[in-house]
Amino acid sequence: MRMKRKLVLLLFLIPCLGFAQVGKPGRVSLGLRSSLSLFNHGSTSDAGYGMGGHIRVQLTKRVNTEWFADYLTSNAGIAGYRRDGHIGWSVMYYLSDPEEFQKKLLPYLLVGHCFDYTRLTVRPQGGNVILIALPQTASRWSSAIQAGMGTHYNITPQIDISLTVQYMMHLGNDLEISEKPFRNVVEETAHAGIEGHLLVSLSANFKLMRP
Repeated sequence: MRMKRKLVLLLFLIPCLGFAQVGKPGRVSLGLRSSLSLFNHGSTSDAGYGMGGHIRVQLTKRVNTEWFADYLTSNAGIAGYRRDGHIGWSVMYYLSDPEEFQKKLLPYLLVGHCFDYTRLTVRPQGGNVILIALPQTASRWSSAIQAGMGTHYNITPQIDISLTVQYMMHLGNDLEISEKPFRNVVEETAHAGIEGHLLVSLSANFKLMRP
């Protein structure tokens, strides 16, 4: 747990270090994205789908930041369904000089942190009138750290399509559906090790003029 806290603190300090290198803000971008969540907690099923948006603020020539929000929906097996929301940020490091985004392909690495909201609902079972009337629902907030890579495809210096693949490792407890006599219930469980999920995002972005 101490190591996870140190990682979160380091991630919060990275943007501060980037701002210290420049005297004024850089280019700002606006984007819309669709997201796919895979391998949720080690499972290859129950993929999540959703949409979101982000704002990018470039700190230096090769360091950019992304401030994002996502909303995803997925099945929790056959017993229920879940809704997930992400609010967070990432630091993007370009592997080569962006050259004012004149290059067609511009790969980057990224690390970041987000807050995660999950709402899990148990589906009604058979003819159980009580569960049909009152489906069990539980929710919780947690956080996660993420790391991955991606690339811009610059259609023009102002417009790009970006593909990002990142692994999100959750730091708090999770919600799971457990089978009990006559009913299924939602229980809070601790994450095991680096348990998390793979998030794939495809976005369209418009770069505003530099201030």
